[in-house]
Amino acid sequence: MRRGVAGRPCARRWWLAGPGAAALLALATGAFTPRDAGAQVVVGKRDRYDSPQHFAFELRFGPYRPDIDSEFDGQNRAPYRDFFGAGRRLMTQIEVDYQILRRFGSLGVGLGAGYFSANGNNPLADGSGTKTADESTLKIVPLSLSAVYRFDLGYEMYRIPLVPYGKLGLDYGLWWISNGNGEVAHDPSGGTGRGGTLGWHAAVGLSLVLDFFEPDTARQFDAEMGVNHSHVFVELGHWDLSGFGRAGQLRVGDTTWVAGLLFEF
Repeated sequence: MRRGVAGRPCARRWWLAGPGAAALLALATGAFTPRDAGAQVVVGKRDRYDSPQHFAFELRFGPYRPDIDSEFDGQNRAPYRDFFGAGRRLMTQIEVDYQILRRFGSLGVGLGAGYFSANGNNPLADGSGTKTADESTLKIVPLSLSAVYRFDLGYEMYRIPLVPYGKLGLDYGLWWISNGNGEVAHDPSGGTGRGGTLGWHAAVGLSLVLDFFEPDTARQFDAEMGVNHSHVFVELGHWDLSGFGRAGQLRVGDTTWVAGLLFEF
């Protein structure tokens, strides 16, 4: 048995054995550059300056809790909750979209990446649930490929500043668990606490076009930086990172909301 802080026995790795052990062991970008100030712009509709628009960049934040415990439904077991608690922690993400079609809205393909981290203290081996100073850390880096449709026709034609949108795509969640020494955890059989889980996502959202409130500033931002539109948005989605239902996959998805900033350029 390893020794913990001040010679105390570290938590027994009870989660490293048994069928649910694999899951718990598993447990245990795109930025854009400013355009030259002298970049050519053309006069668009309604006397607006419209530089060419091809991309979108999102900075996204939201609460997240990996759905690891769903594997143990009906078994009266919740390893993620026991180690890391029942609350949600911050997920930070970025996404870059290439808008391949701009007709009756915009249709694009997006690449995204995120980062999530949760720390928890291991329990004593006596089954009392008492926490020790020995920590485990779970980290998840979700990668995504999305089809994105934004219905911005209302703003482009009538200056209605609300833009609904939808997303559908594929995901791959890289994950690893490290012990109190910062090393990737292993079980006695030679398994390692790192891997990846495939999945999919679907989301709907609503963005508010900030240009509507400061049109002069928006025109200047476009002329000098090439940013056509700036938005704030909120999105509700389901991220099903469960290996498409395959057994033995660490489930690291969630159903949650995100909010953030969007720049089209």
